[in-house]
Amino acid sequence: MPLWESSRPVNRDDAGARLAEILPDLLAGNFDSDLIEPFAYDAWLDRRLSQGEDKTWLATQPLIAAMTCCALLGKELLRAQELEADDRAAKAKGFDAASRGPEAITCALDRVLQAGDGGYFGSKQALPMLIEALGRLYRSDDSFDGFRDIVRRHLLRIWPVEAGDEVLGHTVPERRIHSLASANKETGVGRSVLNGFLTEAGAFPPDDTRADARKTFDAKKYKPLLEEVPTLVGPTAMRKAMGATLVELKSLEADGVLTPRTKVATIKSPWRVSGGLVLLEELERTAILLEAGTPGCEMIQHVHKRVGLSVGQVIAAIRGGRLRVGKRAETFGYHGLVVNVAEVDQSE
Repeated sequence: MPLWESSRPVNRDDAGARLAEILPDLLAGNFDSDLIEPFAYDAWLDRRLSQGEDKTWLATQPLIAAMTCCALLGKELLRAQELEADDRAAKAKGFDAASRGPEAITCALDRVLQAGDGGYFGSKQALPMLIEALGRLYRSDDSFDGFRDIVRRHLLRIWPVEAGDEVLGHTVPERRIHSLASANKETGVGRSVLNGFLTEAGAFPPDDTRADARKTFDAKKYKPLLEEVPTLVGPTAMRKAMGATLVELKSLEADGVLTPRTKVATIKSPWRVSGGLVLLEELERTAILLEAGTPGCEMIQHVHKRVGLSVGQVIAAIRGGRLRVGKRAETFGYHGLVVNVAEVDQSE
């Protein structure tokens, strides 16, 4: 039952003066109304005010903070259910969670955050009333520290907050959580590509259909992957870097001599240039430099075509010292590596 109204907070909150003003109406029964069934919140508040008794977790919190946060949490829960934010109903709903302590409060926050939020997951608009109150209206009021810490800790566990951002008065020193959306923004790599790499790496289950903003993962654990993905290249850049033809690159892959960073077929840039260069350096390290037109030599790929030895078998023979490798001076990279035809025929 609203007892008085005032546009000025200083007057509105002066309970003694306002009660004196309405005392005649109270005595005359002008505020009487139909009886209602009290909620557990009402009984709790009555006992705490009249007897100083509180057997719930809220006994650990200042009364004004407990009352305010019950109402705010309840309103957020009703909003998530798309129900009208009736004041009494909100306090009752918020009390049901808050009275049972931090774990229940966290579960209630999850129910709000997992509900439809218009795409605001990870932003202040996901919990607009609670964040406005705890982060601005009562920012300097330490009565709210207990609730503020619970909400902040939970948000930092699940939100993709960037290093340097502030969450309820706490500046985040380093990013703990990424989402597919935030990783896309940070790396510049397309979301579908990132999703393929991260799913393959175990960050998401294969059947994960969550929105990009909600597909979150451990930022520290997958940091090396996010740093590597932008450096990967497609087959054209890969073969040019190591001086190979596309057929040669495919043969190296087919025989497991070179392995792409990912097996996801839709990813068009799966190659580490460093892997190709390491192979090239290894083979060239023992290669004999040949003058242009030196007879009796053939490229590794031609051995496969002529006698049926796989590229992998030829390279294994080179590594094992059973075949010598030469390097045509006029040809760059892998395509200029050759073996002696007579040695190949003897090794069959």
